[in-house]
Amino acid sequence: MDHPPTQAADAAQGATAPPRSAGQVIASLSERLAPALRTFFRRRRIPREDVDDLVQDVFVRLASRPNVGSMERLEAYLFATASNLLRDRHRRMTARATDEHESYEESRHGVVQDTHNPERVVLAAQTVAKLVEALFELPVRTRTIFTLYHIEDLSHQEIAQRVGVAISTIERHMTRANAHLLTRMQGLWA
Repeated sequence: MDHPPTQAADAAQGATAPPRSAGQVIASLSERLAPALRTFFRRRRIPREDVDDLVQDVFVRLASRPNVGSMERLEAYLFATASNLLRDRHRRMTARATDEHESYEESRHGVVQDTHNPERVVLAAQTVAKLVEALFELPVRTRTIFTLYHIEDLSHQEIAQRVGVAISTIERHMTRANAHLLTRMQGLWA
């Protein structure tokens, strides 16, 4: 089985071969290790479109180092650099909250909606008046249970304890109140 040459083998060859320039070292490493770096980034769930940029950034950082040709353990350095790039990328994305960014759309964000125009205010007042009128049409116990649930935010169990009836009775009253109110308010919402 053929193994890619290691740095030790490269160094041994370097004793007989002419010294290689930094560009030659980086080109050789890129040819040998770029596929492994791509796999490294993909396994960390980096989007496919970002993988090649990150691999390139690893080699750019290597190229910015002085004396690349004489560095030991270049493979370890490349993968440590890849890990650091991921950490930096995560920090940047967190700081910018890129996942939570919503693009500006003129049709959605450009139109100011006037929610307090006089017509809407009058319509809201009429709706509330109709709802109160419909509530007072309910029997007192049903209205009380409905109010305890929706206004005082009590659970069915708390209402049952307060009123002194079974939970199933509370549920029946709530069903009756909801049906009545839906029937009375239907004309306003249609």
